[in-house]
Amino acid sequence: MMKTWCVLLTGVMLSCMLTGCGEDAESVAEEDLPYGATMISDNDNGEVQITYDRRFFEAEEIRTLSSYFYALESMDETLLEETTLDLYTDFVVDALYQGMAGMDGLLTQMSGVFAVEEDVPYTIVDVEITAYSTVEDDANTDLENLYNMLGELSGEANYRNRIGSGKFVTYDIITESDGETKTLTDQNLFLIQVDGEYAVCS
Repeated sequence: MMKTWCVLLTGVMLSCMLTGCGEDAESVAEEDLPYGATMISDNDNGEVQITYDRRFFEAEEIRTLSSYFYALESMDETLLEETTLDLYTDFVVDALYQGMAGMDGLLTQMSGVFAVEEDVPYTIVDVEITAYSTVEDDANTDLENLYNMLGELSGEANYRNRIGSGKFVTYDIITESDGETKTLTDQNLFLIQVDGEYAVCS
């Protein structure tokens, strides 16, 4: 009798392992999974590796982000200008430096935040997008505030119509220099599409 119960119990356990037991084992459609369920590390869309959930970002968005971070890593002022929104960047430069410095000063300051050691070149190991929000998210007012500010800076009553999409991105970044690493978490930037082109506001 004991042998029979052992055989039956073994059969049930095998069945659970192969097919799943109870409601928790029911399959969930990929589109219903939360952000972070299908993360990939992308080295194919730029010089800097970006880790993100492939369901929520387009390749062109990732290329823009990779180029932006590479501009900071390589201190490339031209590339930074190409990947950021001029209207926003000009405002930041004027607000910070009031004519005492230009894009070069902004690049030095922004790049220095990620340096492992002050004034020492570094390599960005990975940028992981841990979360994002859009204007459709009730809790997010950051993008709305940005859009309103851009409208005022542009002087265009319908500037909002030029914005195709936008994301408020939260990310972690790891940099390396001479075998030492530095990790910064919960960093933020805006990634928006204006006149069909993606640009960073940070």
